[in-house]
Amino acid sequence: MEPYEALWNRALWYLGRRDYGVKELRLKLLRPRPDKPLPSEEDVDKAIERLLELDLLNDERYAQRVSEALSRKGYGARGIAYELRRRGVEEEIELPISDEERIGELLRTKYAAKLGDEKGRQSVFNALTRKGFIFSDIRTAMREYMEEEPDGDF
Repeated sequence: MEPYEALWNRALWYLGRRDYGVKELRLKLLRPRPDKPLPSEEDVDKAIERLLELDLLNDERYAQRVSEALSRKGYGARGIAYELRRRGVEEEIELPISDEERIGELLRTKYAAKLGDEKGRQSVFNALTRKGFIFSDIRTAMREYMEEEPDGDF
């Protein structure tokens, strides 16, 4: 089997297992493998061009899927944008729900039990910050949530 054919088959195998962005797949294909010759950059570029032409590789579609998955996990717009940049995708994605709505939803569902005392509220605030939400949005959503609750005082 020629080096390009082996590279092409490996690229298809990777894409059969999960989605990749162009940059991420390129790095994966250029990674040295034991007992295998290092592929040439020209072969990798040729394979990626062909995958793009066949629409088997699409950064916009990849970014949308990653964004939706991270949004379901509770990440905010900044956290999603950071993760996409880390994966080498510069696509702008519009999320179906605003950060303020998402924070409110998380406070009512996932974090409601922890909001009873100051230590718990601080823990929730820190968790939401790590997920990429902006401080002011978190504070506003937490204040609104605590006003809705009869025992709330934040």
